[in-house]
Amino acid sequence: MTTQKDIAEKLGVSVALVSRALSGKAEAIGVSAATVRRIRAEAERRGYIPNASARLLRGAPSRTLGVVVYDFADPFFGPFIDELRRLAHAAGHSLVLVGIEDRRVESRDLLPLLKHGVGGVIILGSSDDARGFELFAARQLPMARIGHGPAQDAAFTVHVDERAGMAAVLEHLAKTRRTTVGFLGGLHPAQEERFEHFRAGLKAAGLSSQPNWQVFSAEALMQAGYAAGRQLLAQNRRALPMALVAGSDVVALGALRALAEAGLSAPKDVAVTGFDDIPVAQLVAPALTTVRQPIARMARLAFDAVARTGEARPTIRHAVCLPALVVRESA
Repeated sequence: MTTQKDIAEKLGVSVALVSRALSGKAEAIGVSAATVRRIRAEAERRGYIPNASARLLRGAPSRTLGVVVYDFADPFFGPFIDELRRLAHAAGHSLVLVGIEDRRVESRDLLPLLKHGVGGVIILGSSDDARGFELFAARQLPMARIGHGPAQDAAFTVHVDERAGMAAVLEHLAKTRRTTVGFLGGLHPAQEERFEHFRAGLKAAGLSSQPNWQVFSAEALMQAGYAAGRQLLAQNRRALPMALVAGSDVVALGALRALAEAGLSAPKDVAVTGFDDIPVAQLVAPALTTVRQPIARMARLAFDAVARTGEARPTIRHAVCLPALVVRESA
């Protein structure tokens, strides 16, 4: 691996001068622009990569951020990871990703982030348990969560307005005269909150529901929608609701599968809506009516909360972003 010493020996200059040129500090001590260009060109030619550990030892801010992903199997997180990657690349940062088991955070899952000397942490996913993140709070590392979660010291949280998203779904179903509705969900904090807004918004939208049309499953991801859909169909085959509101897109996809196996289709027999607008939502047949989360804005807010090197970080501790209803074929 090329070092600053190698570059200095090649050009016949001091290591200190190479260090200043590569860190943007050479001009401040009167080094000519031509010399700086020559040093940087040689560094690029050799494929020089700054040593993160050495930078930290010199007191330089870390250019590495940690991302804790609650579930790598959930397709909802993919676009967020890609957006964070894009933001990090543009800002000259690196990302280190770690995952956790069964959505339960343990300190040992997060230790790799400390080994990489991260300067901040973005938590991707909702949880009602903040245990495990004391590692970062104790080191006064800035943290940001994309999703719902309990209050944490020095933490910034951004999530979508679940109430507004669910209200948009119910209003759409009312306009299309699907007046009886059920709810399918998985055991997940965000979906449970959406269910509360579903129940609270029925009367205002002029819709009705029944307890036996509201089914949750402990299965993971799409299997939750499939299992909940099968259970609802088994219990209500002769008295189905006109629409099914799913707690997420993956739950909606599982519900569509359960309907198809029963010889039913959406929206002809039962309309189906999702929540999140994952990339595949527009590609399935029927394309899914769903609630789109503003991924780019949410990722930007979380990134800025932890990555502003040398700048004052936002004083706001909590941001709520408005979603948008996307009407497609399923409802």
